[in-house]
Amino acid sequence: MSAVTSLPTNRDENWRYANLRPLAKARPEAINASSSPAGFNLPPVLPGYERWVFVDGQLHPPLSTAAKQSVATLLNFRDAGEELATALDSDLGSAGADFAFARINLQREARVLHIAVPDGADARLELDYIATAPATVGTSYPRVQLHAGKGSRLRIVERHLSMGATDSAVNAAFDFALGTDATVDHCRLQNCADGASVFDTLTAHVGERATYRLRTVTLGGLSSRSTQFVKLAGRAARCEFIAASIANGIQTHDIFAQIEHVAPGTTTRELFRGIATERGKLAFSGKMIVRDTAHGADSDQSLKTLLNGIGAEAAARPQLEIYTDKVRAKHGATTGKLDDQMLFYLLSRGIDRQQAQALLQWAFIEDAVSQVELAPLRQEIEALVAAQLNEVSALDGLVVRS
Repeated sequence: MSAVTSLPTNRDENWRYANLRPLAKARPEAINASSSPAGFNLPPVLPGYERWVFVDGQLHPPLSTAAKQSVATLLNFRDAGEELATALDSDLGSAGADFAFARINLQREARVLHIAVPDGADARLELDYIATAPATVGTSYPRVQLHAGKGSRLRIVERHLSMGATDSAVNAAFDFALGTDATVDHCRLQNCADGASVFDTLTAHVGERATYRLRTVTLGGLSSRSTQFVKLAGRAARCEFIAASIANGIQTHDIFAQIEHVAPGTTTRELFRGIATERGKLAFSGKMIVRDTAHGADSDQSLKTLLNGIGAEAAARPQLEIYTDKVRAKHGATTGKLDDQMLFYLLSRGIDRQQAQALLQWAFIEDAVSQVELAPLRQEIEALVAAQLNEVSALDGLVVRS
């Protein structure tokens, strides 16, 4: 990727906190041959879901349980080209450094998972991406295109995982379009190996009275950057964006989310909880744009980060651009350490310091994790969060194991 001159740099305002250094050793070509993930144990298939498994960006049928009459189809890039060009408004993905990784993904002409949910239909999909190849071999380019028809309902779970301790490079792109009265519940989990670099770009166009719910949890990788552009284009469209992230050691996790209110009566609820330990670095930039046509728009941001290490760093940045006075906009951002009073209270009740600190961190991150409504997935994530906090024993009894 280092040879591509259009990549953003830390001089670009929206990328000032991202760690782009690992990309210098990543080979930009798509991975031609995938390793068979022998011995790799995926979680059980979620009840009622069909599973699509991709290894280094390529479909792996032995691990997949895709239905014959699925709403998803794997297309060659050129077969999906017209859909890729017309599914979303052209102003969502055309220019600027923020779309550099999405453009690179597009140029690789990788296969596209095309999801078309018919009007009034109800579907459940699980997409699992397994990285096995090191960055010096190539980069994987997952690409998903989704169109949710009028009055449809889609529940989609997306995982990004690694086999072994490989330093893989991933550049994923997702284009979502929600029709009138459609509802999409989207849960994302990124738990790649400690040396991996994971970048993704998501654009979503939300139609009239449609609802897009995104729950995202970022735990793995040496460097990760997630970029989201959501356009509330239809009257009474709604977006709920809940994110959680834990950066340990020398990890860097960066999230940029822009939600644009265009139509009247649109609503956004945005919540972020992040913990940085040791020398970990976190950043969340939440940008709300309310156009002059979005009368009665309602946006609410709550961004909080917790530092638990001498070298830990975190930045929570709410940004507002409002072009009408007929709007309700509420935002708050805090960065701090563990509450000394709460810690003292727990210590005074006979709880040892290690467990007391673990309990406080758990309560903090659970603000976001508890918003994952699917119980088996939430339990899976909670077990991973406990492991990420290095406090499995201290949190024993809080994590419900399936």
